[in-house]
Amino acid sequence: MNNDNAQVAVFIDYDNIEISVTSTLGKDVEVEWKKILEMASRTGRTVVRRAYADWAAQASAQRDLLGLGIDLVHVSSKRGKNAADIRIVIDALEMLQNPNSLVTHILLVSGDGDFTELVHRLRAAGKFVIGVGISGTSAEYLVNACDEFIFYDKLIAAAPKPVRPVKKGTPEALPVPSFDISEARMLLRRVLESWEGEWMLAAELKKSMLRINPSFNERNYDFSSFKDFLQAQQELISLRTSGDQLEVQLIPETAPSPESILEQYLQVLAGHKIRMTPNEYRPAIIFKFHEFGKSSGLSLTELKDKVHAHFEENAPHVTGAYITETAHQLFHTFCFVFDQGGADYSTDAKLWDRRVAYSPEVVRATDLLDKCDKGILQKIAKALGSPEKINKEVAARVLYGSFRGESMLEHIKQLLLNGTK
Repeated sequence: MNNDNAQVAVFIDYDNIEISVTSTLGKDVEVEWKKILEMASRTGRTVVRRAYADWAAQASAQRDLLGLGIDLVHVSSKRGKNAADIRIVIDALEMLQNPNSLVTHILLVSGDGDFTELVHRLRAAGKFVIGVGISGTSAEYLVNACDEFIFYDKLIAAAPKPVRPVKKGTPEALPVPSFDISEARMLLRRVLESWEGEWMLAAELKKSMLRINPSFNERNYDFSSFKDFLQAQQELISLRTSGDQLEVQLIPETAPSPESILEQYLQVLAGHKIRMTPNEYRPAIIFKFHEFGKSSGLSLTELKDKVHAHFEENAPHVTGAYITETAHQLFHTFCFVFDQGGADYSTDAKLWDRRVAYSPEVVRATDLLDKCDKGILQKIAKALGSPEKINKEVAARVLYGSFRGESMLEHIKQLLLNGTK
């Protein structure tokens, strides 16, 4: 929504966006810079438009950017690959220190995690920071640092393709980034529940949702506006207009919704120090743990780092957070046997710094996945009082990020049956 008082400065890390778009959406795909500037104009009056690159090496792009009124800041690539990043930081901090600057909003067009500290500094100085990057390649700590983060591939309504060609040893079925609307519905419910049944202004609702998750954007779910997103959730919420303001209220549940059941299960697991962000990559991550952990002589910390390095190179949309969470899931479901040798370790060595092997019953990668899944389901079943009380569709979403048919239901049933013998 346009704010007549907002003054927007746009800083574009040209190479970062250009490389991310071509590697994710296709080498012949051109960045739609006009869409990005239109988004900036919806925020407020754009007073600064700068793109940073070695323009001698990007001569063909200059005409289009100049035609959009973008100031091209030349940074020689001979100064190093981070030269443009450094110049952006310098210019942003100089603007911050300028007493005559009226800029209120910063639009940082980059997914580079190196800008995270800059974002913290800008926000501490009272600036509203909006990030723009490509889903799957934008650093999660940058996403979370911003007040709001918009995924470019969703902004242009293009379906993302694999980040790069699948390399040997990478699971062929590894999914590419997707957006599950259940995550947005859980976020919506979480904010409205804190209002204890009171009506809440839609504008304040979105601000609260962004404070919890800066990457929330209704366009990720194919809605052109936040109002359209809300209107599609009317089995969950009530809407009314007060003057020219849209207000929202949570409908009291007569029966638990799948989103509330999912949140309940995740809270149960959190009580066991198991954090889970439902995602489709988890089985592939566990298979890679098994591959790297067989007779490796690695500590759990080293094993986790090796798995992280693999996905960072081959499939960067599988984030470090997913891998760390998976390591904790395996740990808390007793999938590891830790080396008990005392002489090989210092007296203050942590458990995760000891060499690990897998439990004797784990032979294949699927054994490791099943053992972890059974352990997770057992903890939920114990909290509910019985395995029969587990909603199997929701359990599938907990373990595998989504529910995909009867075969998955049957698999959950078998896990529950075998896990309670």
